[in-house]
Amino acid sequence: MAPPRKGYKAMSFGELMVASSEEAAAIARGELTPTKVSRVTARNASVEPPPNYEAERVRAVREQLGLSQPVFAKALNVSVGTVRGWEQGARTPDGPTRRLLQLAEEYPDAVLTSVQSARRTEPTASPSPRTHRRQGS
Repeated sequence: MAPPRKGYKAMSFGELMVASSEEAAAIARGELTPTKVSRVTARNASVEPPPNYEAERVRAVREQLGLSQPVFAKALNVSVGTVRGWEQGARTPDGPTRRLLQLAEEYPDAVLTSVQSARRTEPTASPSPRTHRRQGS
């Protein structure tokens, strides 16, 4: 059986060659199962289209995140006018924007990690230093 291996990045080229040979021999002896590498392609996968977003739903996503229209626009990398148009029903999100809204709706932290609050927390008041009185003064 092949000895336990250290990570590939920690191996020198020679060590990697020896480890690969030992692994190949173990596979040939039936001691190891070869790793099957698979790739997802259009032939073996289906991807559901993102949902449609009407004005109320766009507003609900933004409010769920607790963001103003300008901050929401910056987080999605669109203009404030675009967000305003969506929320007023003058425009409808399409294409990749629908997927982006879906991700914001389902994984709000993914959007919120890019938003940093400009509010600064107030420093907590530290206790005032004690003054020591000299005895007898």
